[in-house]
Amino acid sequence: MKRIWTAAALAVTATLALTACGGKSDKAEPKESAPADVAEPGEEDDKPQERGDACGAPDMKVETKQHAAKLLLVATNVGKKPCTAYGFPYVRFDQDQATASVGDETKPKAPLKVAPGKQAYAAITPTAPDGSGGPGRDAHKLSVTFQTAGGDPLQGDPAEPALPNGTLHVDDQAKATYWLPDEKAALAG
Repeated sequence: MKRIWTAAALAVTATLALTACGGKSDKAEPKESAPADVAEPGEEDDKPQERGDACGAPDMKVETKQHAAKLLLVATNVGKKPCTAYGFPYVRFDQDQATASVGDETKPKAPLKVAPGKQAYAAITPTAPDGSGGPGRDAHKLSVTFQTAGGDPLQGDPAEPALPNGTLHVDDQAKATYWLPDEKAALAG
């Protein structure tokens, strides 16, 4: 009986030793692997951004029009398929790192679908009417970046429409509206 126990103990010990040393035993062991849709650390940064149906340059031609104290952005879909103008334009003046703020009261109920040949509108109030934005400065360059469905700035070169008369006086309280379906709604924001 002692020999049987000794033989069984040796068999178990040999199996454990082989498994610990990377050897194979007769038993199949479950394999662990990461799911295919889980990204490794750092891998997410290398993936191209999903544009989806978001409007963006070069499919949108952006122009500006001066209306009293506001600047109107007119974005025309010059592409061959409809797109969606999500959120609001990320607006920068000259080499500013920060974008102009946005008036949440202008947020539409749903993102604006723009058919080929049709427009989306947004207005910029370049200075605070009450003077709270400081003395301001004359900007010479405007850049407009569209958004993804998730609200991130769309990668790639922004639209750079010309400013009326080549300059626009802006201050620290410059504010834009969301993309809206008509000129009147944008200018009211």
